[in-house]
Order: sequence, then structure tokens, then C-alpha cells
Amino acid sequence: MEPKEKYEQLIEEQSQKLKRELDNYRVMIKSTEILSMSKNDLRKYISNILENQKVLLLLFPQLTSSLQIIKFFWENNAIEIEQVTIALNNLLTDETVKDCLANKEKYQLQVKKLELEIKELDEKSLTAKASFILKANITDEEKISILKELAYESCKNATIKEKQKNIDEQKKELKEIETLFPEETTVKVNQEELNKLKEEYLKIKDSIENIISKYYYLINGKDEKYINYNREMARTIKAQESQNNLNLSTLGIDEFQYKDISMTVLILDMLETKQELELQLNNPNITLEDISDYLNMLKEDYDKALSLDAILTKENPDEEKTTNEIYFLLDESNSPLFDIDKFSKEEKKRSLSLVEKFEKGVHDHEKGKKHTKLQSRRNLFDIYVNKSSNMCVSYIRAKDNKVLILTFAHLNDIYDDSNSIAQNYSSLIENTLKNIENNNNFFLEQQQEFTEQFKVMVAVKGDEHK
Repeated sequence: MEPKEKYEQLIEEQSQKLKRELDNYRVMIKSTEILSMSKNDLRKYISNILENQKVLLLLFPQLTSSLQIIKFFWENNAIEIEQVTIALNNLLTDETVKDCLANKEKYQLQVKKLELEIKELDEKSLTAKASFILKANITDEEKISILKELAYESCKNATIKEKQKNIDEQKKELKEIETLFPEETTVKVNQEELNKLKEEYLKIKDSIENIISKYYYLINGKDEKYINYNREMARTIKAQESQNNLNLSTLGIDEFQYKDISMTVLILDMLETKQELELQLNNPNITLEDISDYLNMLKEDYDKALSLDAILTKENPDEEKTTNEIYFLLDESNSPLFDIDKFSKEEKKRSLSLVEKFEKGVHDHEKGKKHTKLQSRRNLFDIYVNKSSNMCVSYIRAKDNKVLILTFAHLNDIYDDSNSIAQNYSSLIENTLKNIENNNNFFLEQQQEFTEQFKVMVAVKGDEHK
């Protein structure tokens, strides 16, 4: 299946999933509205409950007995008796009902969030597309292929249009000149020379795509206003540099922002030039000179990006920090918030591999890369996600760059599972981080005991899957 077809299929599946979630939250809100009506008019209150009992039973099937009692006495015009009062009380004091009533505002926020996500998917916004693909349960190769197409589409802005305009104008002028000399014929492109240029491009193609992928977060989800700001700022900086009076403070930016701006523009330029070069390599009317110009521009931008990458990598403090102290988020019974036995043999191996990478001080997270960090305004902690194939681990960096593992899950579940843990176990996380910081002896003994258990659990023998 072609990347575009795969992407469209995944988008449709995700859209349907979001719509199902939206319907579910709307049912929850409808249920809270039904149950939280005023009981001053008891007859009206019970009538409304019975009229909407199908909605209530979708969420609360355990209320069947209470609703049957209420319905029986309603039909016999005896709602004032004690059995009805008890049934209503049982209904409203049910733990799941109480939880639903207490979370009405949360459900309303979820509805707005899901409506926005569905709208973004329907409108095919770049932010929604890139974010969704990065979370999708597909191979890394498929993700890269799809993201390339998205990146190409997003970068068809003023610069590429200007380049194309100049080329079109040059072609127009050439055509006008050719009409003055009709006896001359167009010289065909030398195929051997063209093949040499193609080979030259293919040699550096993978390296260029690697650095574009590394810094794609700089343009991922950014609107045209942001892109234009970076281009204009880069021009201003370049102008100051040429006059030997570069002063970043007068521009309201610092040294790191300056490097980020420069890399942003380089990534955009490489994407645009690369796209145009690949189009022209298959254009029968292009000249070798044009192809060579595009290739040289691409190589020049790539060389600049490599130099800047070396500086940014050296200055990135995250790269210098290592740790061999790994902790797990455990509940009161010293149990984790994940079930390792539900994973297959291969998935267990990948889970162990992710832990071993932490022990070696290896983190996949790169500074600023949004797709390795959970994006939620409600979370009190910075939560990161590392992955090995489709197996993921979510974690928090504690003091001194120690690692607190929250959970393991498949790629399509890790974000929801981790957000749920962050919301429902915030006190447990906070206390665990304090114990890590204070080197609590009892806590450390529990962690050592569980770590040994974990390594036994993931050391599966045989080929059978759980």
C-alpha cells in the first residue's frame, strides 16, 4: 500500500475511533444531566429517569434492579412508598454513578477536546496529521514515508514559489529567444551525465533525510506566521553578520534561539530544494545545469546543517547526563501499574531492552522533540516516552537524571495509559519522587526487590507467546 493510501486509511480509522469516544462522553454527560435534576417534583424526576433508562443502562448496567423496582411502583402509581426511596438512594449512591456525577466538567472538556481533534483530522491540519502518524501503530519505515509527504506538503510556501517563479521566468525568456531562431533544435539531456547527478544525489539522500527527521520537530505543526517569522529573523541576522555588527540582544533573542532559527530555515530550505530536485530529475524538459544547481543548493544547506548539528549536539546538556539508577512506580502492595504477563515473549524482551538502555544512560528523548514527551496541560510532571519497535515505556526524569518508570505499553496505548496514570496516581508519583530524592532506605529495598522480580518476569524461556 502506498504511503498516501496508508495514511488515508489510518486517518479514517482514527476519526471513527474519536467519534466513538465522543459519543461515549456525550452519553456520560446526558446521564449526569438526568440524575442531577431537581427532586422537588419527584414524579417529574422519576418520569425523566424511566424515559432515559436505556441511556443510563448503557453506562450503569448494575442499576437494572433499582430501575425495575422504580418502574414497578411507578406503573402502580405508588412512588411515595419506602421501596422507591431506597431504590433511588441505591441508584444515586452507586460508586460509578457518584464518580460520573463528580466528573461532569471533565467529560465536557473531553467532548471539546475530541470535537477539536475530529475537526483537525477532517480539515487535515499539519499538527493533527503529524501527531497522529507518530502515535500510529505502524512501522517506523511507514511513519518516515508518510511524514516525508506531509513535510513536503507543509513547506510549499513563498520561498519555493519564488524559486519556481524565477525558473519559469528563465524558461519563458529562453523560449522567446528560441522562437527567434527556429532552425535551432533543443539539445537532448546527456543521459550519462544525468545518471551521474542522480547517483551523486542518492549518495547523500539518506543522510539528508536523517538530519531532516532529527530536527523535524522545529517545523512540525507550526503555522505560516511562525515559519515567516523564522525566515525574516534569519535574513535580519544574516544582514547584521554581513555588516559585522551582530547583536542578538537587539533582536530580542539569545544564542540558542539564534541556532534554532538557523536550523529551522535550513530544514525548510532542504525540504523545498529536495522536493524540487526529485521532481526535476524526472522532468524530460529539464537541463543538466538546472539539476546541478538544485543539487548544489541542497548540498550547501546540508553542509551548513551538519555543522550546526554538531554545535547543537555538543551544547545539549541532556546528551552529557547519564544514570544507572532506575526506579518503578509501585502501589501500596509493591506492585507495578502494568501487567508484564500480558505481553508476548518478544515484547518482554523489548521491555527489558528499554530498561537496559536507561541503565547505560541512553535516552531516546532529544531536546525539544514533542513526539517523545506527553503533551497534556493537566499533567503535573514532564513525562517522556521511549520506544523499541512498537513497545514503549513512559518515564519521569527525577533529580540527578534518575529515571522513574511509569508503565510499559504498545505504541498505540502508551499515551492514553500514561496520561491516565498521571491523572489518577499523581500523589503516588509525587511521593515516589520524594523517596528517590531522599534515598529512603525502606523504599530502596522495595525497589531492589521488585527490580529482581521484573528481570525474572521478562526473562521468558521458549518460543510460546502468552
